[in-house]
Amino acid sequence: MFRNLITVLLFTVFAFAAGQVATTQPATAGTDEAAAAAKADGENPDAADTADAYPFTDLAPDSYWMPAKGTGDTTDHVDWMFYTILGLAAFCFLAISIVVLYLVWRYRHRDGHKAESSAKNNPTLEVVWTVIPAIICVFIFVGGWKGYLSMTTAPGDAMQIEVSAGVESKWAFTYNKGEETLETAELHVPVDRAVKLKMRSKDVVHSFSVPSFRKKQDVVPGRYSYLWFEADTPGVYRVYCAEYCGDSHSQMKTQVVVHKSGGYEKWLNAEFKKGETDCLNFEGQEQTDCFIAQGKEIYMAKGCIGCHTLDGVAGAGPSFKGIWGETREFTDGTSGVVDEDYIRESIFEPMVKIRTGFGPVMPSFEGKLTDKDIDALNNWLKTL
Repeated sequence: MFRNLITVLLFTVFAFAAGQVATTQPATAGTDEAAAAAKADGENPDAADTADAYPFTDLAPDSYWMPAKGTGDTTDHVDWMFYTILGLAAFCFLAISIVVLYLVWRYRHRDGHKAESSAKNNPTLEVVWTVIPAIICVFIFVGGWKGYLSMTTAPGDAMQIEVSAGVESKWAFTYNKGEETLETAELHVPVDRAVKLKMRSKDVVHSFSVPSFRKKQDVVPGRYSYLWFEADTPGVYRVYCAEYCGDSHSQMKTQVVVHKSGGYEKWLNAEFKKGETDCLNFEGQEQTDCFIAQGKEIYMAKGCIGCHTLDGVAGAGPSFKGIWGETREFTDGTSGVVDEDYIRESIFEPMVKIRTGFGPVMPSFEGKLTDKDIDALNNWLKTL
């Protein structure tokens, strides 16, 4: 009894001491880099607002218990409920421990004292320890319910972004601009604007989690899940999958970039302009270099890096290093040469020819890549 009590007390002391050390660290990392980027952006108002202009805001926690906050009201509510329940638990633990210690001392065995045959009833005490916990539970329920409603009811004017989860442990975010769409591997949002995520899973159950926003929502195959937030602090925040989803669960992480006022629009326009670059406007080596650079950008932007490495070591899919012109065996017993036709078919109809030794996990990019995109990828693959 005494040993357990001492252990818990020592742990609590060390925990709070560690929390104080953590909170005395600089609030953000890379402040100088962020300031330099902001200055450069100010000198060029048309410059794209990129994630490099922001530090990881949630590197330094608000306390030992919680990461830095990136949103306002809903975050405050979650923190308030957490600390309330934590305080009640700590109070009950200390109160019960003190009472137990007192009773052990008060009713210890002593010569000349005879123990009673049975304990006496105390109706008043029984009513007290029933009514008070009941009131506390009602208080916690009402507070939690009000917070739940505010966290799950998105404003009517919220900006919507589509999120897809799965396919070898990665997130994909889709933005619309008129009839055009843009897909990225990291989430970008404007500051001080409600954002609603429409999420779906392509394989198993995942859970979209942003600790700094105090938000977490399961993403289940076969139906849509929704989550909303309104970030009030520009910066970069970590995104995790909080539901075990397979061997690569630990790799299913990305980031959400909260752009300062006006920065999101600059970033979005710059990203769409990347896709508008027509390498056919160049000639000779300049055209070739343009295709190569554009091909690598597509490889990064479309999430190919999550399955196909460039170092010759196979991942969930074959490595891209040195594959051009090589003959590959397929699971149906046939073989083929890696050329323009094979690359195109593998991207638009990946289930037609599946490489031996790999599973049928490649999603189709039909409608997501243009013929120019495929040409750029082919030119880039030839250089690896």
